[in-house]
Amino acid sequence: MRPQGNIQTSGRGFNLIELLVVIAIIAILAALLLPALSAAKERAHDAFCKNNVRQLSLATTLHVMDHGYYPVYNVDPYSSLENVFWHQALRPYSGGTAWTNELYRCPAYRGLTVDGNDYAAPLGSYGYNANGVKFTPSHLGLGGDLSKVSFEGPFDPNHSLLRIAENQVRVPSDMIAMGDATLVWTPGALLRVLYSVPVEKDGYDGMALIDINSRNGVERPNYAGGPGVIAATLKRHGGRYNISFCDGHVEGIHRDKLFRRTDEELRRWNNDNEPHADLLYPF
Repeated sequence: MRPQGNIQTSGRGFNLIELLVVIAIIAILAALLLPALSAAKERAHDAFCKNNVRQLSLATTLHVMDHGYYPVYNVDPYSSLENVFWHQALRPYSGGTAWTNELYRCPAYRGLTVDGNDYAAPLGSYGYNANGVKFTPSHLGLGGDLSKVSFEGPFDPNHSLLRIAENQVRVPSDMIAMGDATLVWTPGALLRVLYSVPVEKDGYDGMALIDINSRNGVERPNYAGGPGVIAATLKRHGGRYNISFCDGHVEGIHRDKLFRRTDEELRRWNNDNEPHADLLYPF
């Protein structure tokens, strides 16, 4: 018998061709897995966003139950003439959650999240259907037909449309309340001046508003920021918007359907459930 100490092992290593074959197989497997992993990540982001929108919708419902009206967009002259944006009105019903906290952050949103001020609306993931199909503050959405930028002269306490009462929403299940914000092009210089944000590059940010006219304006042909806005929108849920309605249910709606200018789709923007196509800004 050969002594155990003399036992030798022998083997043949991989040659170059075999290594290349193994590497190619790994690359093919990675290429097959990456789309699945990406899709799973997108589904997770979508689910997280829908959960946020549901919680905000519940907070809105609680606000309406307590007060009988929907939060105004940014100024409620019955209370004061100071800026109090809609999300601030929801704080007692959302655990005191601030605009910059997780509840207001969609993980698929890549823009800035910045508090509003006396000169500019908040920037962030989610927006409120304040105006309906009218380009300016109106009685058709949920935000009331008064905002700080439109307030002039003495306040008329008999004005009935400064707050939108619960009973003004004719079909709650077919009335958009809030959801993924309309994205806009925000030049770096504007961000520095209005928000004191030290950025150099332009951005594509939500403005705490979901608005059909703003969307049509920034996506119109030949608008300088349009291509960037569209690209950023398509990267968020594949171009879908997570939308809550006044009855509390949430839908994921593709942008082509959400902003379609048919009577059926336009009704969903207005609390009287009428299309009012004549009020759309003629972009």
